[in-house]
Amino acid sequence: MTFFNPEAPVWILDTGRLGEMAQCRVLAQTLGMPFTFLPLEEGFTLPPVVPDLSALRLILSFGNTAKAALALRARCMASLQAGGTGLRPFIVHLGRPSHIPADAFDLIIVLPQDDYPLAPNMLRLALPLNGAALSRLCFPDPGARRGGTVVLYGATSKHFSQTLASTRNLILFTQRLAAANGERAQVLTGPRTTAEEAGWLKTLTTGTDVALTLFSPHTCRFQDLLASGNRFVVTADSASMVADACRTGAPVWLFPLPARHTASTRLQEAIDAAGLRPIRHSLVRQGRLGSGADFTRWHTWLQRMGYVRLAQPGLSTQDLTWHPAAGRADRDLTLCRDRILALPGFARQMQAAI
Repeated sequence: MTFFNPEAPVWILDTGRLGEMAQCRVLAQTLGMPFTFLPLEEGFTLPPVVPDLSALRLILSFGNTAKAALALRARCMASLQAGGTGLRPFIVHLGRPSHIPADAFDLIIVLPQDDYPLAPNMLRLALPLNGAALSRLCFPDPGARRGGTVVLYGATSKHFSQTLASTRNLILFTQRLAAANGERAQVLTGPRTTAEEAGWLKTLTTGTDVALTLFSPHTCRFQDLLASGNRFVVTADSASMVADACRTGAPVWLFPLPARHTASTRLQEAIDAAGLRPIRHSLVRQGRLGSGADFTRWHTWLQRMGYVRLAQPGLSTQDLTWHPAAGRADRDLTLCRDRILALPGFARQMQAAI
C-alpha cells in the first residue's frame, strides 16, 4: 500500500484487503506514531528477509496475518539473542486469531460479528473501525444531505448469499423507501461484487428510476455517496459498510440475505445448543479450536440499540421515514487507543523509539 519504512516503530502486516487495512491505518494514526505497511508473501507469510528489525515496537495484524505476526516477533527475539539491537515488540491483533492461544497476543481487538470468547487481553468493538475518527467522538447530525437513498451492495460471502431473488427484493424495497422520502435512489456495488451479481442489478434497474454505479478503484464514488446520502440500505454481508454508513449519522437500513451454513457452523450450533458453549470457548482461548462469526447476534444488537432498522416488506410510510437518535457516542477508537497505550511498558518503549 505504501513504501515500506523499517525505521517506523509500528508495522502493519499488509493483507492487501482494502477494508482491513483501512481499519489498521486509522488505529495506527490514532496512536500518533510513525507506521509502515509490511508487504506479505502468498498465504499471508513473511518475506524471506526483513532488512532491519531494530526499530520495531508494535505489530498490527489483522485476521489471517496472526501467524505472520508471531513469526515476526520470533525473528526479533532471535535477532536479540544473536546480539542484535531492539526490543520485544508488542502484537495487537484485529479480528479473531484462529487456532492460536489468546495469550500469545498482547491485545486482541475483536470485531463485533466475531464469535470469540472473553479473555483478559480482549476488547470487543461495537462497530468495525471503518469511518471512525478521534476528531468525532459521536455520530454526527447528518445535516442537509442531497444524495438521496443509497444502496451499498456487497457480494456473496462466507456467511451470506446474494441471490437474484434477494436482489429483486432489495430493489423493490429501495424504490419504496426512496418514494416515501421523496428522494431519488441509486445503487453502488462494492469491490467484491461479482459480474453475475452486477448483471442482476443491471437487469433489475433498467427502465426504473434507480440509478446503478459499478464500483471502480479509480474513483471516489463510495466516499462521495457516504458524504451525501440521505439514507442508506446496506446488504447484510458487509460489516465494514454497515459501520461506514452508521458513522455518517444518517438512517441505515440493514437488508437481510439468505444465510449460508457449513458443516462447521452446524456443528458449532449443535455444541452450543447442548449447553457446551463454555467448553467450546475454553478450547478457543487455548487455541485448540477455531472460532467463527455470529452476524445474527450482532445484527440483532444493532437493531435493539437503534443503530439500524431492518429492511423488510410491509413497513408503513411512517416507518420508512425513520431517523436514528442524534449524538450517539462513538467510543470504539478511543477505547482501542487507551488499551494499547496502557499495555505494560508500551509508552516507555515508544518514547525511546521516537
